[in-house]
Amino acid sequence: MIEIRWHGRGGQGAVTSAELLALAAISEGKFAQAFPSFGPERRGAPVLVFNRVSPNSPIRARVSVAHPDIVIVLDPGLLYITDVTSGLKEDGILVLNTPKSLVEIRSELSGPWRLAVVNATSIAREMIGVPIVNTTMLGALARATRIVELDSLTEPILERFGARARGNVDACRKAYEETETGEPAGIVPKRPKIFEGEELPTWQELLPGCVLTKPGSARQYRTGDWRSERPVWDHQRCIKCGICYLFCPEGCVKQTKEGYFEADLYYCKGCGICARECWTEAIKMVEE
Repeated sequence: MIEIRWHGRGGQGAVTSAELLALAAISEGKFAQAFPSFGPERRGAPVLVFNRVSPNSPIRARVSVAHPDIVIVLDPGLLYITDVTSGLKEDGILVLNTPKSLVEIRSELSGPWRLAVVNATSIAREMIGVPIVNTTMLGALARATRIVELDSLTEPILERFGARARGNVDACRKAYEETETGEPAGIVPKRPKIFEGEELPTWQELLPGCVLTKPGSARQYRTGDWRSERPVWDHQRCIKCGICYLFCPEGCVKQTKEGYFEADLYYCKGCGICARECWTEAIKMVEE
């Protein structure tokens, strides 16, 4: 039996990825299951999803996967806020969505596992038009692990996405072709990520019986890590009307001393509402 753990964010389609993989495995005559780990997730928040695939026998286990054979990471930002390799078997496979090459990522995140990398976000933008990488990462998974055949993924994708299926099938196939795989390169010590603006309360700020923390003082409040793209302002087009400030659902657009606006990237989730509402088209969303 092969156990798989998906690391993604709400809205990226990790749950759908696991379901499509299970359907593809079942179509090949295998036994499979797919299930998420539900918590207080919302769009952009980290989520966990699991698969089990058995070639010969029914699957009796109904618990979360603690020691996966394969880990798939849909968002490269998750590498810095959670231990995606926790429990990953030494002979396991780590499949990453990242714009970095295999050589580059090894210097940051290498270990006794095999690595596979693909720029799934770029492929999804090109083939689908949105940075939703679920079907794209299925192609990368098929290339890196051979757990299912690439053609076995086509029918589940067609059935799930209907009129939008062709772009998803093309994205899956393109990711299959562009996935870069390699053997383990040894263990590199993990380097801590430093977050600007984070601070712990002083002892004077602690009250008996309770702990007070300032906004943004813990990593889980750094909602900017949820972002896959960020807004950029063109000052040649901006007329300083403040529409972006009014429509930002997180209240993270602020005004500079010159009267222009910018996003506080510590909290900006990259939803793109400011860009859609800007009637002078002064805001452009760019890949993070």
